[in-house]
Amino acid sequence: MSENNYLELDYLALIAKMVLKYKYRTYELMRLKKGDRVLDVGCGPATDTITLASLVGETGQVFGVDIDEQQIMHANQKAVDAGVNKLAIHYLVNGYQLPFEADYFDSVRSERVFQHNVDSNQLLKEMIRVTKCGGWIVVLDTDWSTMSIDTNLVDIEQKIKKIHVEKTFKNSFAGRQLFRMLIESGLHDVYVEMVPIFATDYRISRQATCLDMAEKSALEAGVISQFELDALHADLEKADSEGKYFSAVLQMLVVGRKPFVQKLT
Repeated sequence: MSENNYLELDYLALIAKMVLKYKYRTYELMRLKKGDRVLDVGCGPATDTITLASLVGETGQVFGVDIDEQQIMHANQKAVDAGVNKLAIHYLVNGYQLPFEADYFDSVRSERVFQHNVDSNQLLKEMIRVTKCGGWIVVLDTDWSTMSIDTNLVDIEQKIKKIHVEKTFKNSFAGRQLFRMLIESGLHDVYVEMVPIFATDYRISRQATCLDMAEKSALEAGVISQFELDALHADLEKADSEGKYFSAVLQMLVVGRKPFVQKLT
């Protein structure tokens, strides 16, 4: 992940592979059927929109939006390569102001996007606005405070995690907030599934958790010393070489249905 918090393509590909089965679970919870019109908020390089296009079929349509121009360029090219560019359409758009009419989509999804936004309430409000009454909103996001790495140097690991939560993401607690947010937004049939993500490969874990950024922030803040960081690296590398490395973090998959009759406010 780059300094400006945009996500790189190799990072997105790695995470997509790690959470593949949960991606398909989000599709199931969208209750997709042929002919549906659906939206993926924070679509990245068409990681999900191509698959969604196959699920809604030739009579359906998939829209993806993202704020990163590079991601949209890749998404549109992938749609062309897959032969679904008329079914899967991607826009360079801020999720706070979606360019769609109210009640436009049969279902809307978002995956690991709220953690990168400072105004999650506005993002969710827009997702609900463009969803048809009776349609489903599906959101998957991370609670980075749950991240843990098995190490003998727990104090150092905890110091880095604290900085990680404070500095790396705009909203590190996004996952835990989703249930409350969907309830407060007036959605019905709100449902939660816990999604545990773990790694037993040190290199993959470092990339997936953006650990380099957290360590850099911890050093710059004076929370840990270079000596402590070197000791932690040695401990984790030893565990990895012995096939004992383990790290984990929790994501929350939360689903709600837009009511058929909206309350007047």
